[in-house]
Amino acid sequence: MKARLLPSGNYNVVVPFYNDFGKRVQRSFTARTEVKALKMARDFLEGRNNTTPDETSTVKEAMMYYIETREGIIQPTTIRTYNQIANNAFKCLHRTRLCDLRTTDIQRAISIENNRVSPKYIKNAFGLFKSVLRFFDVDVNLNNIRLPKVIQKEKELPDFPTIFAIFKGDEIELPVLLAAWLSLRIGEVAGLQFQDVDAEHKLLHIRRTVIMTENGNKLRDGCKTEKSVRTLRLRDYILELIKAIPHENDTDPILQITPKALRSRFKRRVLKHGIDITFHDLRHLNASVMLMLGVPDKYAMERGGWSTDNILKSVYQQTFSSERLKQDEKIDNYFNDIVNQEDVEQS
Repeated sequence: MKARLLPSGNYNVVVPFYNDFGKRVQRSFTARTEVKALKMARDFLEGRNNTTPDETSTVKEAMMYYIETREGIIQPTTIRTYNQIANNAFKCLHRTRLCDLRTTDIQRAISIENNRVSPKYIKNAFGLFKSVLRFFDVDVNLNNIRLPKVIQKEKELPDFPTIFAIFKGDEIELPVLLAAWLSLRIGEVAGLQFQDVDAEHKLLHIRRTVIMTENGNKLRDGCKTEKSVRTLRLRDYILELIKAIPHENDTDPILQITPKALRSRFKRRVLKHGIDITFHDLRHLNASVMLMLGVPDKYAMERGGWSTDNILKSVYQQTFSSERLKQDEKIDNYFNDIVNQEDVEQS
C-alpha cells in the first residue's frame, strides 16, 4: 500500500474493497501527511475505524462516499443516476478539497456545465451536490448560486386513434396498448408475468417492475410507489393479445423484449409517421384522454398509479367501488370503440 503525492501537497491512498452488497468499490483517503493518509487506510482495512472523508477530502471523494452510504436505502436506479452525476458533473471541482470550496468556484462549474448539458441535468446534479455539502456540514454560501432556467417544452401528443393505427398488428402492439390504454410504465410492462392475469375475472395485477441498475436490468417486487401497485380491468381486446403469447410457466414474462429495445422500436415506428414522442409519453396520452373524458382526479390517480397528497385506497382485489367501475367503463368504452371501429373498417 503506497501513498501518492498530489499536486496540492496532500497525500492520497486508494483502497479497493468489496462493500456489503458484494460490489467492488474503492475508498480514497487524503491527508496532509503521508503517515496520516497511510494510517487512515490501514485503520479502515483493519476495521478499527470506518473513517469518513474529512475536510481535506476532495469533492469527488465526498460524493462517492455519500452515495455509498445510501446503498440499500434508496432505489438502485437512483444510485445509478447518482454515480453517473458524480462521475460526469462538475469535473472542474472533482479535485477541490471540501474546505477550499468557494461560492465562485461552484458558480463557475455551473457555467461550464451549461455549455454542454441541459438545464434540467444541471438542476439535478446541483441537488445532489447540495446534499453532499450538507452531509459533510461544509460551510459555503449557496444562496447566491444561480442555475440556468429550465424551460418546459410543450410537446404535441397524437391522439389514440393515430397511435392505434400505427401499431395495430405490430409486434409491440400489446406493450403500446398497456401504456396508452392502461397507463402502465415501461418497467411495469416489462415486469408483467402470466400469473398477473386473472382471465376469469378479466383483471390485470400490477405488482412488480423491471428497473435499470448499474449491473443491468433487475426484476423487483413492488412498483415505483406504494400506490403504483394496483389492479386494472382487462377488456377482451388486450386479454386476447396476452392469451396469444405462448408460455410454459406462470412466472414467464409477458413481454418478450427488453425495455431498451422496446423504447428503440417504438421510437423508430413513430418517427416514420412524423411523430416525435417517447414510449413514456403514452402515459401522458392516457392522462390526456382521462382529462378529456372528465374522469375525476381521484380515479385517474388510482388507475395510473400516481401518488397524491391524499390517502387513497391502495389495495385492490377483485372488486372496485361503484364509482370507480363507472369511470373505468367510461375510459374502456373510449378505447374499445376505437379498436372495434378499426376492425369494422377492415372487414
